[in-house]
Amino acid sequence: MENEQETLTEIEQSRADSGFRYYVVKPDELYTQLVSSVDIDRGFPNKAKTTLTSLPPVESLAQATDGSGRLIAIDCWRFTQEDDAMIEAAGDGVKELTQTEFNLIRPAAVELKV
Repeated sequence: MENEQETLTEIEQSRADSGFRYYVVKPDELYTQLVSSVDIDRGFPNKAKTTLTSLPPVESLAQATDGSGRLIAIDCWRFTQEDDAMIEAAGDGVKELTQTEFNLIRPAAVELKV
């Protein structure tokens, strides 16, 4: 038998290469609802109140330069099947991007003057 290697989609290849999953989310209310759902699923805030939420607040996410929404990159290892189901249920409000697509619409880093 010949070893056949499964071809990855662009998204799967991006995940494999970078270790991250990249998203653009719109509107802000949808992201806030997803954070709430993930918090409930993960049990945040924790009992010691040292970790209050699973994901950063919407206000801290960068706006895409093309106006498509807010940007977030999340380590692949953090995802569960339940997370994938939540994202799928969000429909058109959440779009997964490749690292290249994400970088094209990410605002340029602002250099801090010291």
